[in-house]
Amino acid sequence: MLLFIDLLSWKTWTVPLIGAFIGWITNWLAIKMLFHPRKPIKILFITFHGIFPKNKPRIAQKLGTIVQRDLINFGDIKDRLSDPDALSNFKEEIAARIEDALRDRIEKSTMASILIPEQLIQSIHKTIVEEIEKNLPEVISNTITKIEDKLNIEEIVTNKVNQFSDEKLEQLLLDITAKEFTFIEIIGGVLGFLIGIIQLLIAAL
Repeated sequence: MLLFIDLLSWKTWTVPLIGAFIGWITNWLAIKMLFHPRKPIKILFITFHGIFPKNKPRIAQKLGTIVQRDLINFGDIKDRLSDPDALSNFKEEIAARIEDALRDRIEKSTMASILIPEQLIQSIHKTIVEEIEKNLPEVISNTITKIEDKLNIEEIVTNKVNQFSDEKLEQLLLDITAKEFTFIEIIGGVLGFLIGIIQLLIAAL
């Protein structure tokens, strides 16, 4: 009976509630310290600086490496563009455009319209398709290789991230991880509350 009365008393819940608050505020501060302070602040012998602002150059470099190595792989691009279905689409699109351009030129010339029969146009179209089909894979491979040699994805990403303001970098990361950070804060409160309950039970023994 006394235990039941104690459970109804607000004083009984003080320890769990304080534990919940401490757990929540600790995780909240830890998350805030990922981004703040944006500029170094020295208090006595300790310098406080947000983890992401402090390490932005290293993070930018690492992100650039990951994007080039794992996300944008020119080998994968070559494989995708060399797929038979992709080659067929390229082939038909290029051949159709060339044929349209050829017909347009012929239609604009009265003499050409008379001298060039439809059968010849069809023959030219067939020859173009065959040449495209034969040479397109090599053309695609060589083109991507040249792009890869000239386009440094790692450098582009690294420079882009380094150019972000600290505010933009924080907003970008929060857009991605806002739900996860909120979950971490809640878990801190829940764990703090449970620890408070355990302390009460131990004290009651």
